[in-house]
Amino acid sequence: MEDISMRGAVVRISQDSMEAYLTLQPPEAGEGYTLSELVRYIRTQRVTNGIDEAAIQEMIDGGVYMRDVCIAKGQPPVNAENGRYELHFNPDVDGKPKVKEDGSIDYWSIRTVEMVKEGQTIATYYPPTEAVNGMNVSGKPILAVRGKPLQPLRGKGFHCTEDGSTYIADLSGKIEMSNGKIRISAVYEIPGDVGIGTGNVEYHGDVIIHGGIKPGAKVSTSGSLTVDGICENCVIEAGKDIVLRSGVLGGNKTSIRAGGNIHAKFFEYCKVKADGFIEVTYALDSHMISFDHIYVTGKKGSIIGGYAYAISGMDVNVIGNSTEVKTQVHVGVSAQMRQELSDLQKSIEENGEVIKKITTGLKQFELVAAQKGIDVSKDPRRTELLRAKMKTQADIAESQKAVDRLEELVKRGENAKISVVRKVYSGCVVTIDQQTLTVKELQESVCFQKKKEGVVMISLK
Repeated sequence: MEDISMRGAVVRISQDSMEAYLTLQPPEAGEGYTLSELVRYIRTQRVTNGIDEAAIQEMIDGGVYMRDVCIAKGQPPVNAENGRYELHFNPDVDGKPKVKEDGSIDYWSIRTVEMVKEGQTIATYYPPTEAVNGMNVSGKPILAVRGKPLQPLRGKGFHCTEDGSTYIADLSGKIEMSNGKIRISAVYEIPGDVGIGTGNVEYHGDVIIHGGIKPGAKVSTSGSLTVDGICENCVIEAGKDIVLRSGVLGGNKTSIRAGGNIHAKFFEYCKVKADGFIEVTYALDSHMISFDHIYVTGKKGSIIGGYAYAISGMDVNVIGNSTEVKTQVHVGVSAQMRQELSDLQKSIEENGEVIKKITTGLKQFELVAAQKGIDVSKDPRRTELLRAKMKTQADIAESQKAVDRLEELVKRGENAKISVVRKVYSGCVVTIDQQTLTVKELQESVCFQKKKEGVVMISLK
C-alpha cells in the first residue's frame, strides 16, 4: 500500500500538544482515503490520544481538502480547589446604620454585636476537591495541581464534628473573629427596662437592653452596649461602642461615656463623650465631645444649643435655629489639649533629671562598696533610692503613653473643618483650634475652615 504521507496527508500538532490537525490533499484519480489507513498514519505522527474518528470520516465523506481540521484533542487537567470555610455569621460587623429613602437614619439597622444561638452551625469546612490529571494528544500525562487543606478553626465557645466539616456553637452569645480566631462569649441580655426592678447594671462584656434605662439608673460595661428603648436621667458607660436606638431624654442629669463610637437617635439635655465618633440625628442643648468626628447628617440632622466638640471635624445638616439660640461648635485641637501635652512633656523631662540624680546616688553606694569592701545592698538609703527610681520610671512610662495618645489626637486634628449641608443660623459660635467666628446672619451650605486670617466660610454650592 502506498504511504499516505506520499499522497499529501499532513498532521500538525499544536504548540501546547493539546490539539492535532489533519490536512488532506485531493487524491489522484481512482484513489481515495480510508478511515483505517488515516488513523494508522496519524498514530505514526505521535498522535495517539483523543483521536476523533468521526471528524476524520466526515473529511473523507465530504471531500474536505486543503484545510486544517481538528481531529484529536487532549484532556486538560482539572486542578483541585483548595479547602475552604463557609462562615455562617458576619465577621465584619461595621456598626453603621442604613439611610432610609427619605434621608433619615435607621438606628434599628445598627449592629455592633453579631449573635449566635447554642447549637447553631457557625462554619462549614469544604475539603480540597479531587485533582484530575490530563493527557495531551501524544499520550503524555499532564499533572493537575493538588488542593491544599486548611488548618482547623481555632478559638473558644464552639466545637467541631468528628468528620471536621461542621463547627457548632457551644453557647448563645456574641461571636467575633479576630486574627483568624473565632470567639463566642456570653452577652448579658435584659428583656425589659433597667430601673428599680433590676437595679444598676455592671457587667464585664457586652450588654443588650431590650427596654429602656429609667431615671436614676446606671449601666456600666467593659464591652459594647445596645439599648432599644428611651434612656432617661441616667448614667451610661461602655468600654466599646454604644447604640441608643430610641434616643436620650437627659434632663440635664444624664452622662454617656464610650471607649468606642456612639450612635443615637437623639440627645436632649445630656453630656456625651466618645473616644470614637458620635453619630446622632439631632442634639438639643447637649454637651458632646468626640475624639474623632461628629456626624449629624440625617434628614433632621441638627445641633440646637449646647456645645459640640470633635477633633477631626464635623458634618452637620443644620446648626442652631431661627430663634438664634447660642450654639457652640468646635473642631481641631483645643488650647486645653495643647497645654496638657506641654505639661506632660515637661513632666517627662523633669523626671528624666530626677532619674539622673538617683543614678548618680546609686553609683556612690557602689563606689563605697568597692573602696571599703562592705555590703551596701541592705542600706535603707540605697533601698529608698531604688524605690524612688522605680516609681519615677513608672511615672515616665505613664506620661509617655499619654503623650503618644495626645500627639496622635493632635495629628488627627490637623486640617479639621465643619461642613454644614443646609443652614447655620445667626448666634452660632464656630471655633477651629483656638480661632473663633460668631455667625452674624443665616448662612446656607457652607464649610468652615481655618486660614491664616482666622476661621473663614467657604460656600459648598
